Amino acid sequence: MAWSKKGTPAIVTVPTTKANTTPILGAISANGLINVSLRVPKRIKKRKLGNDTNAYNIGTVTGHYLTFLKVTLDEMDKYPEMKGHYLVMDNAPIHSSPDTGKYIHSRGYQYVYLPPYSPELNPIEQFWSVVKSKVKRNKFLEKETLMTRISKACNSLYLSDFKGFVSHSARCFGKRLNKERL
Repeated sequence: MAWSKKGTPAIVTVPTTKANTTPILGAISANGLINVSLRVPKRIKKRKLGNDTNAYNIGTVTGHYLTFLKVTLDEMDKYPEMKGHYLVMDNAPIHSSPDTGKYIHSRGYQYVYLPPYSPELNPIEQFWSVVKSKVKRNKFLEKETLMTRISKACNSLYLSDFKGFVSHSARCFGKRLNKERL
């Protein structure tokens, strides 16, 4: 609680902490998990701006996404029935580079961008929701890592889960096209 003189705003200084983030990229289909990639941020030295601090380079850029895409499409190439399938992506800047579309087409696949602010149309959003809840469910064991926890969560899903993620998004897409309420 803060107090101030009448007519003056109460100003409170609150210490902030910046959490470490771990970018994770994933690809799924109605037939299961295709690829999940966890990128551990590297510690880099930034130029000194008055105080001596080290920072993490936590951004994920188009180059990281293209590397992930290559591995994902290599995996999809193992299944001839997937050739020509569509990759569904949101409009995140790392997805919308012209190089991304060219690369996907060069590999024999199609792509579609979803409208902004429409996570219900993207099956990966339901997938991440389930995986995150499984990862957060219990405290980490002494020798357990984030990667092993994520791997266990991904591997605990059934084929019916993946089919459900895709069919849910397809139903929502149909409702959107018909201008029905979601």
